[in-house]
Amino acid sequence: MRLRISLATVAMMGICSANALAQAPAAAGNTPPSQPPKTGATSVALVDVGYIIKNHPNLNAEMERLNAEVKTAQEQIEQRRTSLLAESEKVASTFDTNSPDFKAKQEQLLNQESKLRVDFLGQEKEFAEKRATVMAKSYQDVTAAINTVAEAYKFDLVLRYSKEQNEMNPKNPQSVSFGVQRDVLFQSPGLDVTDYVLYVLKSRVPAVPSAATNNAGNRMSTPVTGNRK
Repeated sequence: MRLRISLATVAMMGICSANALAQAPAAAGNTPPSQPPKTGATSVALVDVGYIIKNHPNLNAEMERLNAEVKTAQEQIEQRRTSLLAESEKVASTFDTNSPDFKAKQEQLLNQESKLRVDFLGQEKEFAEKRATVMAKSYQDVTAAINTVAEAYKFDLVLRYSKEQNEMNPKNPQSVSFGVQRDVLFQSPGLDVTDYVLYVLKSRVPAVPSAATNNAGNRMSTPVTGNRK
């Protein structure tokens, strides 16, 4: 017979002392699943990793912040490119194409264009690495939560699967193509521990509001000014 452990205790395993486990509050808006996962003869569990990634407490906010940085950098690159084009047109209309001044200006513009290209490629590489870092950290959060649930409920094997693959719709051929490639063809009720992993993850990782949420909150908190009658 397997020992059933409260999910609140599972969420805090590995980060709190035994005395502090029972006192650890759940994250705001994060409620544990109503039923414990299936345990017993089988020691296999399933996790929809894609679903958990989509609902990671701060991944979306981090990606929005990074995308804002990318947009700003792209705008700066575009401004430099526009400036170079304007300067090139100015040189072409001002100097004779056979004059030393024209050749000198053209060489300067070519050097600036080359530097712009190098800067652009460097920024692409930098932001690709930043995205990979954010995603890697989020995935590590997820796998740590999976390990906690697996160890707490004594699962010997946890497999990745996708709930979306069980939702084939003939009117959506892509969903059918995706569904027939699923690895898990049958599962008993209770083998899916996705909700338990997500609960542990949200209990450990502080939620970060997205930019859209922040903007909405700022609008709501802005005082209304004007003449009062």
